[in-house]
Amino acid sequence: MRKMTPRFALVLALFFSSAAHAYLPPKGVHFELVEFPGGGRTLQGGMFMPDPQRFAKPAVGVVLVHGVESYWYQGPPMFLAGHLAQRGYAALGYNGAHSGESFRSSEFETAVQEVGAAIAYMKSRGYRDIFLVGHSLGTPIVEHYAGSDPDAAVKALGVYGPHIDIPAITRDSLLGPELYEKFRAECRDLVAKGKGDEIKLLPYREGRFIITSAKTFVSYRDTETSKAAVQKAIERIKLPLLIVYDPADNIQGKGGLTKRETLAGQIKAHAIASPRADIVVIPSIAESSPLKAHNFVGNERLVAEKTVQWLRSVGLAPATAH
Repeated sequence: MRKMTPRFALVLALFFSSAAHAYLPPKGVHFELVEFPGGGRTLQGGMFMPDPQRFAKPAVGVVLVHGVESYWYQGPPMFLAGHLAQRGYAALGYNGAHSGESFRSSEFETAVQEVGAAIAYMKSRGYRDIFLVGHSLGTPIVEHYAGSDPDAAVKALGVYGPHIDIPAITRDSLLGPELYEKFRAECRDLVAKGKGDEIKLLPYREGRFIITSAKTFVSYRDTETSKAAVQKAIERIKLPLLIVYDPADNIQGKGGLTKRETLAGQIKAHAIASPRADIVVIPSIAESSPLKAHNFVGNERLVAEKTVQWLRSVGLAPATAH
């Protein structure tokens, strides 16, 4: 592990002092800022650990991979890390290549490589069993990793607000087939001309854009070449699989509606090598928006409790309480 840079420490100190953010480490959880190498750069994140006065050292470590343009300190990675640590697990969240503005020039393959680096870091801290978690775009990243050549320390996989085919979602729900074909052709042409870093605006709703480079669009969203279509990878996963979603979490841009329920069912159907693939439906909060449902806003504790119950059922118990 590299020494944390002063600038990183200052940024995170300011973050945690801000009253504008909803989630802080729960009371009694020990927190540590960390840095470790991965994917050709230094990855930054946070470690959440049970209070050693209350728990023995955990054997199970949780690695959490965030969604598109998000960070480890937002949404499900943040609240799961804190609540799981409060219940006897050690959890690591980190900012991947697809975090914040860096997503605009990232590539799917790099994000997958970083998962291995995060697992190696957790092993170096002494956690012998790993529960690997992805949220949103983080789900095809961890699914691809788990269906390729995963570290033997990974004992289970969890996908929250999951995806199975990012390119198809982009074509069918975000853009619609006609706009998708036009946009993809423009991006492919730029990449072929050596201009893959050129920025494009992906208009997925009226007045709303995803900012992406041409090479990033092709890497994550090309229906013919992108590895973010993970059906085959899921078929090779040999781990217990937890699939969690809120039924109000649906996807629609300029194309048709895709229900998260449909995606969860497709993942389960493709998990033919998993010893078990369990779907957990989190009841929607009244009048919840699709975005809030996607992030389980108002249901954080319930999601954590369901996760702990499932982990116990697959033999990944939390640390023993003193």
